[in-house]
Amino acid sequence: MTDLDPNSPANLRALILYDIAQRKTMRESIENHRVLCEHLVKKAISYDEYELCFNRCLNEIYHSTIEKRDLPIADIQVCILSDVIDRKTAEKSIDDLCKAFKNHKINKEDHDYWYKRFHREHVIQVTFSDFPEDVLAEIVGRCDMKSYLNLRNVSFGLRAVIDQLAPPCTDIEVRCRARLEFGVYGALPADSICFKTPDSCLPIEEIEKRMPRSLTFLLRNPKLQLESFGVVKFAFQGFLSDTETVIRVMNIFNRTIHVKHCSIDVDSEKELIGMLQCFKPGTLEKIEFNHDFPLSNQIDEIDQWIQAKHLVFTGDEFPSIDHLYHFSTIETRYVPMHLEDLVKVILVISDSIPIWTNFEHIKIEDEDTDTEEVKRALNLQPTASPEVYSIPNTNLFIQFERWNSTMLKIYKS
Repeated sequence: MTDLDPNSPANLRALILYDIAQRKTMRESIENHRVLCEHLVKKAISYDEYELCFNRCLNEIYHSTIEKRDLPIADIQVCILSDVIDRKTAEKSIDDLCKAFKNHKINKEDHDYWYKRFHREHVIQVTFSDFPEDVLAEIVGRCDMKSYLNLRNVSFGLRAVIDQLAPPCTDIEVRCRARLEFGVYGALPADSICFKTPDSCLPIEEIEKRMPRSLTFLLRNPKLQLESFGVVKFAFQGFLSDTETVIRVMNIFNRTIHVKHCSIDVDSEKELIGMLQCFKPGTLEKIEFNHDFPLSNQIDEIDQWIQAKHLVFTGDEFPSIDHLYHFSTIETRYVPMHLEDLVKVILVISDSIPIWTNFEHIKIEDEDTDTEEVKRALNLQPTASPEVYSIPNTNLFIQFERWNSTMLKIYKS
């Protein structure tokens, strides 16, 4: 091993003068010295001693008392070793040394000899942190969820590196039972893992305290980007789990989540708003929810709602068009509608088209739809396509699904 004493007056002076020439602060110089001592298996001097030496060197530079003579290679061996540990190339090392000690002639052959010797003796092992970020992202992207979580547990250093990258998590589904269950899914086929939280009836502080660390890490990660986030409720011993518990749990993390598509079970507009506010505004493109409650003007003040483009819902009735003008596509699933209500909705839509500039289509699904009655009530006119009819005095068309007579699609030409 290298027989150097990093704490000797000559070596310490050379190292500090070199650090000052490279515009390193005293704290940076102390850290440089500490790393050097670790590699040489030596005990570093105290902070106070180092500060005294550092200030002495500053004073020496200020008064220009550094002797103008050839600098013996022995005086800068410690600087060469520091460069090797700092992973500088040989060319960069001698260039920096010549700039730092410009009043002295440094022999290139001597420098190359010591650089190569120190490099052999102090080979720095490559770690994950040495890989470019795109290479690390590729490695993480090829992990399934279980492999990813295992990779985080290999070492603290590796965890610190991969925690700066987006996890391979694309979908999360929260199943509301007596206990909340988070199903986490990745981009790879059949890739999933389940986290169970404590009893949902516990105070939120207790739930937070007992939540699995891997789950809290995923939900806190600012680079998490989901394709979908779903909330599904199940009856458990006569008790239907409350979506408000999910909202409170999500609010623990003090950040909104990047989600493209949400599918949520809610029982009120308050829950709908609370759940939407858990998602990052501007990223939510599609909203899917049950609609067994009226919508008010409050929903129109929520960025996540008004910036979304696609809506899918089930419920007792078609909501007021006043809250839907910003959506490009709307789909209903088994929304019960009498013929007169269906006709009224279609007429309202046709009247709204002039101000509904981004309208693409509305699909209405109802088990009781009588296509013939709809055709007569709206005086629909046939077109070249047997399933498509035009609505008189509008630029709208209605298409009846060939294989599903309970579904009709309204779109403009």
